[in-house]
Amino acid sequence: MKRIVVTNNKKVNAQYSDRVEVIYLENASGMDVLQEGKRIASEGGSLLVNPVKYKGYYRSLAFYKNGKSEPEEKAISMLNQSIEVTEKQNGAASKEPILSGIFQNKDLDVIKKVLG
Repeated sequence: MKRIVVTNNKKVNAQYSDRVEVIYLENASGMDVLQEGKRIASEGGSLLVNPVKYKGYYRSLAFYKNGKSEPEEKAISMLNQSIEVTEKQNGAASKEPILSGIFQNKDLDVIKKVLG
């Protein structure tokens, strides 16, 4: 089983880059992370985190792949739902927050709960 994290959070990248495959999207928005996550799901990646629950500029999505390459429909559906919610927020996930360190830590905590 291969674990993958798609993130725009440098703290998640720093903490997990030596333990799992990290796709770090530097200077990318939360929407960019969701779009990349959709690509991973279309290649058979199963989501370990519900992206609809966690909103904001800093996003990290944890996936696992068990060798199959057909699209993971449940993950794609959740990502599409999250993309719709983000679009309705008028791009709230496209601007870096003033208190970025706090939001980076919050995002990192979500990944720590999933990956340890």
